[in-house]
Amino acid sequence: MESEVHLLDFGVIVAVLIFVTVMGRRLAGTIETRKDFFNGGGNLPWWVVSTSIIATLVSAVTFISVPAAVFAPGGNLTYFQVILGLAAGKIAVGVLLARPFYESRGPATTYEYIGARIDPRTGELSMLLGLLLGVINSGVKLLTAALVLDVMVGWGIAWCALFVVFVSVLWSALAGIKTVIWTDFMLFVFFALGAVFMLLFIGTRLDQSMWEGFVYLDRQAKLVLFDFSTDPEVRYTIWAGVIGGIALNIAQATTQGTWQRVKACSSSGDAQKAYNWAALCYVVHLIILGVGLALVLFYGENPLSKDFMVVLQESPDRIFPYFLISEMPVGLSGLFIAAIFAAAISTLDSSLTETADLTVRHVYERFINPEASEKQFVSVARISLVFWGAIFLAVSILFSRYSSEGLLNLTFQLPNYVYGALLGTIVLARYGVGRFKSFVLGFLASCLVVILLSHFNIAFFYWCPLSGLTMCLVVWSMERTEIEWSGVVNQEIV
Repeated sequence: MESEVHLLDFGVIVAVLIFVTVMGRRLAGTIETRKDFFNGGGNLPWWVVSTSIIATLVSAVTFISVPAAVFAPGGNLTYFQVILGLAAGKIAVGVLLARPFYESRGPATTYEYIGARIDPRTGELSMLLGLLLGVINSGVKLLTAALVLDVMVGWGIAWCALFVVFVSVLWSALAGIKTVIWTDFMLFVFFALGAVFMLLFIGTRLDQSMWEGFVYLDRQAKLVLFDFSTDPEVRYTIWAGVIGGIALNIAQATTQGTWQRVKACSSSGDAQKAYNWAALCYVVHLIILGVGLALVLFYGENPLSKDFMVVLQESPDRIFPYFLISEMPVGLSGLFIAAIFAAAISTLDSSLTETADLTVRHVYERFINPEASEKQFVSVARISLVFWGAIFLAVSILFSRYSSEGLLNLTFQLPNYVYGALLGTIVLARYGVGRFKSFVLGFLASCLVVILLSHFNIAFFYWCPLSGLTMCLVVWSMERTEIEWSGVVNQEIV
């Protein structure tokens, strides 16, 4: 598939990014302290924070893989179950963590909160694991975004990755989390409207009526929403989607990004509201699912060539970029390419501010210059953004050596070595129980679970955080029982 970007499309991409940059900086206002840079001054509107939460999770891959999950042979709407789980997970985070995080006055990061609620060693080790998780996640997400963008614009993977990193560092450095949240808000509106427009555009190209389209999709078995199968090798089931999606969301809430967005709100009630309303923003995923159905109808009327069908058998993710380039008018295709760029950037800039925050608070302030001025802290934060941007780029290039299949496995597997332990730890910390030993053994146990799930070809890795949580709780309960029994024995001896 030829995929060279037209000059007009390139101009549209640049214009959109410049507009978002300028508006994001103006809306962010002045930056004077670390609180401004990392917590938005604690006065951002909850609805802006809410859209930023979702924009961070909508990646470039979302635009590509979700329609492909419907269009692919045997594909259907069962990804809807995952959307339900993710939406419910956002409400769970709002109920369980938003208010405690906001009302916690001493700690300045998620991991200091864990340290204060359990013990300092647990906080520091969880911080190191969280930092490792951020590097792995960001490297893989950057690579997947670069692969997607390269298919459409043909710049090469390295140049696409460098472009995403450059813009992400620029936006983050302008005003920290303030710029990130405001640009996330604009980008969310942008790609949400883009998804709606794409759905309507494909609809105008169809010859059949809505009812005829519905009948055709039903005959192709594309309208299946729920799968109650208990087969662990089935990718999308109600159990893996809902239960696993909730567990994954709570696990993701252990990252510093959750702390930053909670603290950016003006009250604990607003923080909880931001996460509760974020669940509704998943309607964008439903629209993108609709785009997948529309593509099935369009290419049902306009059959693809046999050669390209062979390509799609191996890589169904190519269907949306193919439509974008071959069917969209010049200029409009640039808008959608810009939307996909925006989705990639909105994911990476959040990771950058998280890691920079941890670097400043856990390294620079603690070990290098505890008496630094607020201006110095902000300067170090901006330097950290450049440093971590380079690290993410290097990791993405390292992972580029893997095949697409290997990359997919990396995307699902590597983060889950950490997610399970962090999920278990944050639950224990929430209720002020647990010890360092339970965290370490829970982490090792969750790693073993991931290895076993991989070995036995368990298809959906949303199960992994839940498994890790279970292991952490089991280890903690065993510890508690051991302590209680030892107390009884000691009393009897005395």
